[in-house]
Amino acid sequence: MRFNISICAKRSNAKGWGDLQYAEGLQRALEARGIPSHLFFRGETPQLSSDDVVLRIAGPLLEEPIVGVPNLLWIISPPNVMTAALLGRYQHLYIASQFMAQRLAGLPGGAHYLQQSTEHGHFHPDRRPDGAPELPVVFVGAYAPRAPRKSVLMAIEAGIDVHVWGPGWKGVIPDRLWRGAHLDYDELAQVYASARIVLNDHMPNMALTGMMSNRSFDAIASGAVVISDPVQGFDDPDLPELIQQAPGPELTALIRHILSQPGADREARLDRHRRIVSRYSFAAVAARLAEDAGTLLAAGRVARAHFHPRSDGTAPPLLLADVTQSAGDQRQAMLGAAREIVRIFAALEYPRRGGVALSPPAAPEGVIHPLMHAQRRAQDLALSDPQQLTCDDLQILAQARRVLDASDAAMMKDRRRGDALQVHHMRGEPLWAHAPDGYAREENKRHLALWPRRNQPRLDRPVGVFLHLFYDDLAPVFASRINRIAADFQLYISTDTPAKADHIRTVFPQADIRVLPNRGRDICPKLYGFRDAYDRHDLVLHLHGKKSPHSARLDQWLEHCLDCLLPEDAQINRILSLFQSVPDIGLLAPVVFKSVLSAAHWAANTEIGRELAFRVEMPQAEIDKHPRFPVGSMFWGRTETLRPLLDLGLRPDHFPPEQGQVDGTLAHAIERMIGVVCNWTGRRTLLVAPSSRNLYAGFQCRYRSNREVLDALTAGAL
Repeated sequence: MRFNISICAKRSNAKGWGDLQYAEGLQRALEARGIPSHLFFRGETPQLSSDDVVLRIAGPLLEEPIVGVPNLLWIISPPNVMTAALLGRYQHLYIASQFMAQRLAGLPGGAHYLQQSTEHGHFHPDRRPDGAPELPVVFVGAYAPRAPRKSVLMAIEAGIDVHVWGPGWKGVIPDRLWRGAHLDYDELAQVYASARIVLNDHMPNMALTGMMSNRSFDAIASGAVVISDPVQGFDDPDLPELIQQAPGPELTALIRHILSQPGADREARLDRHRRIVSRYSFAAVAARLAEDAGTLLAAGRVARAHFHPRSDGTAPPLLLADVTQSAGDQRQAMLGAAREIVRIFAALEYPRRGGVALSPPAAPEGVIHPLMHAQRRAQDLALSDPQQLTCDDLQILAQARRVLDASDAAMMKDRRRGDALQVHHMRGEPLWAHAPDGYAREENKRHLALWPRRNQPRLDRPVGVFLHLFYDDLAPVFASRINRIAADFQLYISTDTPAKADHIRTVFPQADIRVLPNRGRDICPKLYGFRDAYDRHDLVLHLHGKKSPHSARLDQWLEHCLDCLLPEDAQINRILSLFQSVPDIGLLAPVVFKSVLSAAHWAANTEIGRELAFRVEMPQAEIDKHPRFPVGSMFWGRTETLRPLLDLGLRPDHFPPEQGQVDGTLAHAIERMIGVVCNWTGRRTLLVAPSSRNLYAGFQCRYRSNREVLDALTAGAL
């Protein structure tokens, strides 16, 4: 028997995860029993034999079982999405919560309580360094909005000196109490062995789902007393040193009472250690895992593949849907596509086809959604009758199944975040914010520092200024900026109600103002609400009244964009002259605002990008690149650069109903495709900021002539 243990971390960032030390401690316990083990990471599939078992130590992300061997799942912290279908694909389920084990008891294989544990050979009272001072109260863990650490803050506010290690605390607590952002595994054992009290302040979802973190058992194994916030359903009378107390006056009184008593001597601390070893050590866990894995191996219980080729039979006839006909809601549209994909692959299991037909084409209708391109690929498979399916083909089926598995998950119905979360879950990746492999924030800091040009360039045709104003109170702000354009221009303004239009007309009496449906954010109105106007202009300026209610950090984003695109009139002259004398420039956009640098990539929009690439007949390889695009969808650009997107002729009903979505919709995908199309058509997106702003000083590119800019673009310096 060999254990293959995986954690949620990727190999590239595993050293920053506490789960790595946790898994390595379990490895040592297994190997002490003579059981070899191998550690692998998120997204990896090890080479396995018939004697192998897989153990996934799961937190926020639940990955699929590995086909052909027994798969054990140990949930030690709450997953973002936990579906009965996925849990049922494992051969044995452990969960570190009595409360959740009881709730999941109705699953076909049940759910078995297996508490988080500790490496007792590492966490020991004797790990306290010689001469090290006693630490009265200690906490080790990060501070963040989703981890508010109320117990720690309340104790400090009451005047108790809590020695804190972990990221995020700078400026939150007094500097003298913040001892550092990181402890390595050995230092952690030394701190706990030196502590009288260790606070265990859980992330709220850990406590609510009944998962006592291993911090408690590490600390008690080191001889400390632990005060934890209450954890749903956890109770162990044999551990009086593990005290559960909610934040409040009682907590601070309890801490002071314990500190007023004589501290435990070495023998008392060793007694605490011994009691942890018998119940909460990796040694005990390893024995249980080995027994259960042996039972599964003996019974031949292994994970089965989603796709089961049959040796005989004829598939039922397939009538394939018109992909361009989808639901008016993105979630429902994806569910419909997922159901058809599953039907197609079920038919492909048969050696003989029962006939495949396409529905008669109709006018495109409904939302363009993230599973649309995969649905096209599945239909191509049904029509081409392949002899063998590739891993990429089977990934389409896996994505469709994940969409269906989570169809009733409350998180997927969230008005603002649900569309993006559904995409991340469909991909089988974490739901929390993260950047893709190879994404370099620094590339979006490099920009041209605009310098003034006194003379106004002569343009053959006026500039087209397209402004979307959902927030009509911002009209005066834009008036003061737009009036800095010395060149001839025609102003087009969209909004969503007649009342707003009337108000805007008082500020912009000469503008072409249109009332359009509130769909597709600013993207749909600017590109498709005024599609008839673009042929009148060689150059366009896209603006919109940006407010970001979902994030207080973005309050200055609009001002930043306007400072970059509409600075002083002499710098606007420079912008226009660059388009005249540097033909490589297709778009000129603000350098990426500092608060969105981490999101200036495809995010949850790659799949819709692939559907758009199909529609404009762009090679899919263009979507595989990291996009350079106008983050915030404000920019100067050439009409011919936008032409492929304009020619799509999209309508408001192609965009999902407005619910304040933060990512994962057609509008977010087009925002990125603006830059992708620019690159595909042979031009460049140039990021700029006025020379007076010292933003990203080390990444500013300063030139004295347009010719130097052209040479820099040619050399790849911009």
